[in-house]
Parts: sequence; structure tokens; C-alpha cells
Amino acid sequence: MGALQDTEATRRWFNLLAPGYDAVVPSLFWPASLQQAAIDRLELASADRVLDIGCGTGETIAQLNTDASTVHGLDLSRPQLETAVNKTHLEDARFVRGDACALPYADETFDCVVSIGSILYWSDPVEALREAHRVTKPGGELLLLGFNRRSPSWWNPIQNAQDGIAEALFFRYDREEGTTLVRSAGWTDPTHEVTGPVWGPDLVLATTARKAESGAH
Repeated sequence: MGALQDTEATRRWFNLLAPGYDAVVPSLFWPASLQQAAIDRLELASADRVLDIGCGTGETIAQLNTDASTVHGLDLSRPQLETAVNKTHLEDARFVRGDACALPYADETFDCVVSIGSILYWSDPVEALREAHRVTKPGGELLLLGFNRRSPSWWNPIQNAQDGIAEALFFRYDREEGTTLVRSAGWTDPTHEVTGPVWGPDLVLATTARKAESGAH
């Protein structure tokens, strides 16, 4: 487990980042254009309920609000959530402080679960994905954006030079590992697209999957 996959360490880290988070992190790693391209892969309807796990300051929710009727955001960090709540363009969103591995929602609540970058910090990625599966309605969708373990643009040089510094910090996966991961949590039909910001066009894996319809085999 990476150092930032410890739940309490993650909470403290993002509490610390909260004041300047919007000015640096989204544009550097998860620019709006990258997020929107990933969201466009979903089959969202105007009546859908969507959950954003690890919503941070709410920038992804701002984009989801245009496609879904109700968007819920969950995050470990209270300061990050306070920033999100105070954004006037997110006044219709609903925010909860909580852990991805123990979602405070009933079974089959959401039509879609989205998580942009949060998987890097989950203490147990399989358990978090099982929880996401539990709260998703049959036929519902999953969208994950995480760091690509096979990216040659940044992580491999750092890994070679620093003897695995990336693994020491957070969770990464490649296509094959991502497929195993989501299937082991109960999801079906996984797909992966290599993407990323301008400076690292292969840095990110955008993963989608679906919860099987009731009675499907």
C-alpha cells in the first residue's frame, strides 16, 4: 500500500491542500477537457442520479450537473467539501463526508458512479469498487480516472530513477490490472482508454464498466 493510500493520511493531505487545490491540481492532472471527454463516454440521462466519489472541491460535479438531475459528492476532507459547498454553481449538488470503502448510501441508489483520480488514494481499491457496485442500480455505469502504470511519459522514468517512488505513494494500474480490478468487484464490460493532460498524454487511464441488469448472466 502506498503512503497516501492510508485513509487518515489521505484526509490530512487533502485538508492541507484545500486552500490552493483549485489553482493547481485540476488543471495539472485532471483538466476540464479531459474530464469532459471521459464523461461523454457515459450514457447519462437527464433524470439520472450520479455519485462522485472523492469529489474534492466539486469541479467534476460542475460538469456532471449539466447531464444529470441529481449529483451527490462524497469526500474524506471536510475543508475540500466546504469549498465545494460554497460554490454557487454547485448549489443543487448534495455533499457528504465519507469513505469510499464504506459508502453511506442504500443499495441501488445511483444510475452512475464517477471517480476522478480518487482511486490513487483508496485504502482498498477492490472494496471501494464493491461499494460503488452496491450503490449502483442494475444497468448503471462506472467511470474511473486513474494513473496509468504503463505511462512512459513520466512515471516510468521516475520509477527507474527513484526505485519505485510512485508505488510508494499511491495506487496505479494498467489495462489488464484494471480489468481484473473492476471484474473482481462485480462490474462487467470494462473498457480502458489511455489519455492525459497535454504534458502527459498517456498518464491517465479512463476506465468504464457496467453493473449487470438484474437476472443477467
